[in-house]
Amino acid sequence: MNNPLDWLWPLMDAPEAIAVAHVVKSWPAGVHERLLELGFLVQAEDADRVLCPECHGHIEELIASDGPDGTPQFFILCPEVLRAHVPPEARHRWSVNLGVFAGALATTLGLRDRCTELSPSRLWRLGRTTWQGSSRDVMLARGLHWDDAQTFRGTIVRGRKPIIFVAQTKPSDDLWRGRMPPILALSQVATLCDKGIEVDAMEIAAAIQDAEAQAAASGVSVVSEGQLKLMIRQQVKAEAKTGLTDDIFVVAYQQHGSVREAAAFLSRQIGRDVSKDQVHRALKRSGGVQAVLNAENSDSIQRTVASQRRDRQRKFASPTQPPESE
Repeated sequence: MNNPLDWLWPLMDAPEAIAVAHVVKSWPAGVHERLLELGFLVQAEDADRVLCPECHGHIEELIASDGPDGTPQFFILCPEVLRAHVPPEARHRWSVNLGVFAGALATTLGLRDRCTELSPSRLWRLGRTTWQGSSRDVMLARGLHWDDAQTFRGTIVRGRKPIIFVAQTKPSDDLWRGRMPPILALSQVATLCDKGIEVDAMEIAAAIQDAEAQAAASGVSVVSEGQLKLMIRQQVKAEAKTGLTDDIFVVAYQQHGSVREAAAFLSRQIGRDVSKDQVHRALKRSGGVQAVLNAENSDSIQRTVASQRRDRQRKFASPTQPPESE
């Protein structure tokens, strides 16, 4: 059975997300109509270059001339027939409605918060989910395998433990300076059913698990909120409530995604006020916000967590269910 989305992924991975008439004509029956029905494809401006309708061996720029009734007619030059007439339907093109697709994917995933375009036609924050007790941003990205992908890395890593969806081509590991986030190819987990997009929850769970296992194997720790609370309790006891180390401030910031929320979290944990300035200063001593986001976790945090978790095994809660929403 055809999955109409299989013809959408290559378009989304292309710099110009456009389907031209001769390509659409080669699709299985019903695919084009279904994508139009869902709004994933919309009519675009007609082409000014087309595949030769006679020999199908070359693409040429259109030449216009007035027809017998005064309406314009189009043709291209062809080495075989000299002058090949181009019918109006051969000029038609359709573009991927990326915003509609992003919204539909967000709805399927059952995310909270609204879907937001972070960079035009390139990056969306689909919403937020809770995965194994940790709040995480879910994003859709285009072109992370293109030459300008570095431009969008900072926006992605500033998200809260991001989970990234791409159409079908994943970026090189070299894109990430620190821990690589889970990256899921929609071509492997998404299909189109009667009601719309359907995702394979088990594949999503496996992809996230693999990414975090890879991070652990590379020596970059994944610190859960429970582990962070234990670290705070142990440190406050050891320091006789005289202060917190920069490691704690850094991980709290990474967990909560903002200086304000990190300060509020730490205040609740130790029972006294922790200011935003304290968090700011700790981040600055650790190399600045961007360095912290790129590095994700410092070596000292890795050692602390490694000493605490020993036999703790990260288990997926109900891996057959999609990421839980609060």
